[in-house]
This record gives sequence, C-alpha cells and structure tokens, in this order.
Amino acid sequence: MNTLEELIRALPPDLEQEANDFARFLSEKRARQYGRAQADAATLRDCREQYTSPRLAQEALETTSEHLSTLPELVQSLPSEMQQEVRDFIEFLLTKRPKKPRGKPSFEWAGALKDWRDQYTSVDLQHKISDWRIQE
Repeated sequence: MNTLEELIRALPPDLEQEANDFARFLSEKRARQYGRAQADAATLRDCREQYTSPRLAQEALETTSEHLSTLPELVQSLPSEMQQEVRDFIEFLLTKRPKKPRGKPSFEWAGALKDWRDQYTSVDLQHKISDWRIQE
C-alpha cells in the first residue's frame, strides 16, 4: 500500500493538476463548511491573540492559503477524512489512465505485404484500408 506522498509523486503533471484542483476544492469546501477562521485553526493557533478581529483572521487565512501552493502542502493542511478523499481520487486518476506498454516495439508485421508490392503502391493500400473502414 503506497503512502499518499508516494501516490502524489507518481502522478504525471496533468493528473497532478487535477488532484491539486480537487484538493483545493476540498479545502474551500471545508472553509465554507466550518468558517474560514475555524478551517485553519491549526495555522492560527500560535498567534491567536494577534488575530482577534474577524477581518484580520480572514486576511491571515487568505495569505496562508496562497502559500499552500504544492499539492503535498495542500493535502497536509486537510483533515484526515479529506486526505483520504484526495488519496481515493488520486488512486482513481492513476487507474483510469491505462499504462502504456513499455519496451521496444516489435515490427513482426514488417514485410507482410511484400507479395502485393507489384500490384499496389502504399497509397493504393491506404485508400483500400480507408474504403474498408468506411464499409464497417
């Protein structure tokens, strides 16, 4: 079983962006659900006295959210149940994209049409294949 950090590292860039968007969505959902100041209580805990007004707490939270730019940082800021949602989403992303076969391509088909080279050119064969596809 891979850790969440290992799964994040395994993501290709395009899927990492999808996962990042999902984590940001969860973060915003959490903020809307519990209120902005409560949503990031862990961040504000050390300097709670400084942020006594709701406006200052809001500004501090927005500044903090901007600094959570990487996916691991963003996921780390989420509660464990939302981290599990991100993990499930990343696993889904990794399984929905089939892995491309690795290795050298085999050219077993090479020369398979050499008996036809006197009758057809490559362009003629391309047209014939196109006709077959249209008939299907």
